[in-house]
Amino acid sequence: MMGRPTSFFYESPPQGTPGCDVEKCTSAILSVGNPLIWWAAAISLVVMLFWWVGRRDWRAGAVLAGVGAGYLPWFMYPERTMFYFYAVSFEPFLVLALVYCLGLVLGRSSDPPWRRRSGLYLVVLFLAAAALLSAFFYPIWTAEVIPYVDWKVRMWMPSWI
Repeated sequence: MMGRPTSFFYESPPQGTPGCDVEKCTSAILSVGNPLIWWAAAISLVVMLFWWVGRRDWRAGAVLAGVGAGYLPWFMYPERTMFYFYAVSFEPFLVLALVYCLGLVLGRSSDPPWRRRSGLYLVVLFLAAAALLSAFFYPIWTAEVIPYVDWKVRMWMPSWI
């Protein structure tokens, strides 16, 4: 859920620093992912579970096994602090789950043209929104100097600060 991303760098450069024309600026690197991609991938896991159980699709089961192998062992250590970067081990499987579900939205080649077209529009809309959101979060992924209020707008959850 990206509840506790790791802050790798934070600095408050003074006004007059290159890129800082306002009173209070921030330069930060925060290991928070694209929320649209991560949260859609989490929802995709639920869809994959139903697809695996209901349709007995081995591909869905393989992706779920990959996520489970990377994530479930952490439940054996509930006293340990879990940081966002620990998700690196199962992130590829989350992306595979999302791609699988986008493929379901896209439809099969045997589906009627109106179905394929509407699925294509939805997938393109999702990808465009993900690209725009990535551009929005880019400054906090790359330590760009931005006004503090702009940085604050990118902190969607209190635990990100």
